[in-house]
Amino acid sequence: MVGWGAAPAGEGPWFERFYFSLRAAVAGLGVAIGPWRLVRDDVDNGLLAAPLGFVEDGARYALLSPEPFRQDGLAADLLAWLREMS
Repeated sequence: MVGWGAAPAGEGPWFERFYFSLRAAVAGLGVAIGPWRLVRDDVDNGLLAAPLGFVEDGARYALLSPEPFRQDGLAADLLAWLREMS
């Protein structure tokens, strides 16, 4: 990216989980890259900024079950709620 230098590899803290890197960025310890779903509240509340915006990557969630859902079961209620929220 023009105007954006890369930090030497291995310098600074790194985290194995998005959550920890995002909390470090909120605390002012550096920058982080994370999915919109995980940073939306912090961006909306002014705790984080997205100076380069977001890129749609096509990532989706899937609800999986070892057996088909019964129409009157709790799993079917969960599926209906998830569809309503999406």
